Amino acid sequence: MWRFTVACIVGTLAFWAYTQTLLAGGDLGDTGGFQAAVLWPEVSARQAYPLYYNLARPFVLAVSAANPARGLNLFSAVLGAAAVGLLTLLCATITGSLAAAVAAGLLLAFSYTFWSQAIIAEVYTLHLALVLACCLALYAYAARPSSSRLAIFFIVYAVAFGNHLSVILLFVPFTVFLLLVTPRPRTLFRPATIVMAIAIAAAGALQYWPNLMATWHQLDAPATWADRLAAFWFDTTKADWRESMVLGVRGDQLVERAGMWWFDARQQFGIAGLLLALVGAIRLWWISRPWAALVTLAYAINTVFAFTYNVGDTHVFYLPGHVFTALWAGVALSMPVWPAPGFALRASDFALGASSDRSSGKKAGPYEAGPDLRTAARTLSGPRAIAIVAILAYAGWRGWDTWPAIDRHNDRRADTLVTRLTFGVNQQNAVLVTGLNWQLENALLYSTRVERPDVAWVRLPDVMLHFPFLVRDNASISRDIVLDSHAAADVVAAYGAAFPLVQDPLLPAPDLGDTVAQLPPGTPYVFCLLTPPREEHLDPVALDAILATLTHGHAPDAGMGPYQLIAGLSGEAPQVTRSSDRPFRETFQLLDDSFTVRMESWLPSDTFRRAGFGHVLRGREHVFILERGVNFVWFDRNARPSSPIYAAGLYAPGPRYRIPSATPALALVRLKPELLVRLKPDATVDHR
Repeated sequence: MWRFTVACIVGTLAFWAYTQTLLAGGDLGDTGGFQAAVLWPEVSARQAYPLYYNLARPFVLAVSAANPARGLNLFSAVLGAAAVGLLTLLCATITGSLAAAVAAGLLLAFSYTFWSQAIIAEVYTLHLALVLACCLALYAYAARPSSSRLAIFFIVYAVAFGNHLSVILLFVPFTVFLLLVTPRPRTLFRPATIVMAIAIAAAGALQYWPNLMATWHQLDAPATWADRLAAFWFDTTKADWRESMVLGVRGDQLVERAGMWWFDARQQFGIAGLLLALVGAIRLWWISRPWAALVTLAYAINTVFAFTYNVGDTHVFYLPGHVFTALWAGVALSMPVWPAPGFALRASDFALGASSDRSSGKKAGPYEAGPDLRTAARTLSGPRAIAIVAILAYAGWRGWDTWPAIDRHNDRRADTLVTRLTFGVNQQNAVLVTGLNWQLENALLYSTRVERPDVAWVRLPDVMLHFPFLVRDNASISRDIVLDSHAAADVVAAYGAAFPLVQDPLLPAPDLGDTVAQLPPGTPYVFCLLTPPREEHLDPVALDAILATLTHGHAPDAGMGPYQLIAGLSGEAPQVTRSSDRPFRETFQLLDDSFTVRMESWLPSDTFRRAGFGHVLRGREHVFILERGVNFVWFDRNARPSSPIYAAGLYAPGPRYRIPSATPALALVRLKPELLVRLKPDATVDHR
């Protein structure tokens, strides 16, 4: 009973922290895609998370049908809290220690990456909850091996494949554990057991039936059933890009990857937490060899996979390793304070589900502690008590330290970008044509499905071949064609001066140079430059001119490292400058305020991070999130921060362009001539 009570308390504490820092609305990337699809009636074969959608849909309908984005974010918070509670329960059952259980749960709850995934719509909190549910099912089987308990484990494991296929990485650790705890391991290979496993696996695979049918009945489905199955497998496993990314890290990148792994581990638990986990990893071999084998193999396999997985968000694939690290850290504090399963003493006893009194050889029942455990439970030495209090305080401090950086309850940048892109566009007056990055496109997809269904929107690649006819037909009903900057550039590249493209006067793009030039002297500011994405262009000449204005000619070299910080008062020499090849924290004073800049990414390997690439804090106030590219914020005379200004990055708002439905002559009357722009040096704009 105590185990469940403590697990619920720790999980509830985590849930409270997640709800206070929860992203309120939409987001870019996969999060925006999940938010757009959760209540959408159509199923795509590429929506390869059927269990996630099947659980999330009724939750969102019940809790937040009017705002699916927030409802799905909250769903992650619930599952994150559940994962924390399950880890607390698992650690308690293995060690019989209240301190161990609480420490493990809190360290996971307040780890940076897990927290960042628990406040947005993502599949990873459910993934980790299912991994821990599998471990608890294995615990129940080990306590009393039977076919029914083995079947329960098979069912949980099969269901987990409906959420994230990476659970296959746990097949070997789980198999080794079963072999170690089964009294007669040969029984695992009996025909009846194998048939049961295959039948349960097949039933679990039925979760993907709607995805298969979506492939089967789409208009461009392959002709033969074999080709349709191949297409389904291709989409479900995303084999088109995974095959180039799994084990896709070159040999000359391994040292850099090792640095990334070490940074990521310290970011979650700190040096003290990692040292505690090392002690726990050693101690677990003494407590229970089956559990030690499972956790060690699971950590090693998942970490090697993430280490060699050449993808832009490698950090999320270290998450299973974080769970096992937190478990190890808890095990290090495993001085029991309540009766625990005696089989945790030795591997041989674990397999039999009974404990032994080492002095007499007498066996206790499976849920009775041996005399040595009861004695230990009655005596808690002063130094050990101090150590336990210190570790629990450390776990709490990790939460205190992470909170202001991870807090996204005021983050509405995705909504702002989409609102800007769709401003003034509706089905009556215009069609929006985009060539957006996939991350931005998912945010737009959510908005046009849920918030702005009146926006007529198409992707440029879908209409490029018949684009002239699209323009002609919409002009005939007096609808403009509105394009983002990428789509406009592609249209000019393909069709030259065939269309009278004009820059949209309704939405001038904010300019960093103009903003800096207009700042009054003595205005506090923070300027950060992180290596821009590969697809973005940063003009070094323009940047040097902006920094010269900002720093009164005292700007440092802008090309020294992937992480750069300049802070001070406009029109004066900067008070703080720092350039580094590695992430850092910098604390400084501007006027009477204390600031901290935290670089929370690993460049250049990280290409996208839902929690941002870094943060600017004023005291414990989260001022703004740093992204790859230029980041700038200034403070008015009342010390209020400006809206963040981004350039040469994902969140940089580019200009919009129009192909007016009016005749070119009327367009010149309606739109100021100076707004007519040339998109490419070799292209001309029709001025007639």
